[in-house]
Amino acid sequence: MEHNHEKDNKSRRTFLDKGLKMGVLAAAGSVAIAKVFGIKEAFAEETVELMSTDGTLMQVPASQVEVHPEKKIDHNPREGFPKRKFVMVVDLAKCRNAKKCQSSCNKNHYITGDNAWIKIYKMQDNEKSAPYWQPTLCQHCDEPPCVKVCPVDATFKRRDGIVLIDNNRCIGCRFCMAACPYSVRIFNWSDPWQGETAESIPYSPDYSGNNKGNS
Repeated sequence: MEHNHEKDNKSRRTFLDKGLKMGVLAAAGSVAIAKVFGIKEAFAEETVELMSTDGTLMQVPASQVEVHPEKKIDHNPREGFPKRKFVMVVDLAKCRNAKKCQSSCNKNHYITGDNAWIKIYKMQDNEKSAPYWQPTLCQHCDEPPCVKVCPVDATFKRRDGIVLIDNNRCIGCRFCMAACPYSVRIFNWSDPWQGETAESIPYSPDYSGNNKGNS
């Protein structure tokens, strides 16, 4: 009996076409399921945005990020933490003058009235350019002028980069205010009421509980 090769080839093509269609439908079904459950990238690993040491933002797989619990390190408030350098970056392109940073700083440092440590200014380079907002606070200078002019060492810079004021030493000469190139130093002309919580906290230059002097 003569074998019909043409019929066999047609059957194979029909089988492959059906398999291909089923594969396409399965893939389409996976995409549909992903959309139904709100999954943006069904097959992509979750990433987190981190900043490198040179300030570059990059996406890193979440599985590669390890969270280490902060260890409490005893330190002298005038010396600071060893082997650390603290910095804070403000993205002016994202600031919308919500003043949430200012209110949070006031709350956590028991700041009252017009003595906010963070000032927010409306800036505009020229008449035709769009305005933007600039939060201004202590810049913790590498060589702070306020430290150089203080006659009683009330203003000091720690080894971890933080510039602080020891109000127990401050004599109110306000030389630091005159020396600050950013005009962020403020003098409390009266004893501000900071609430019972702040009044009950033992004084430390690390925060402004019982802060009666300069800030």
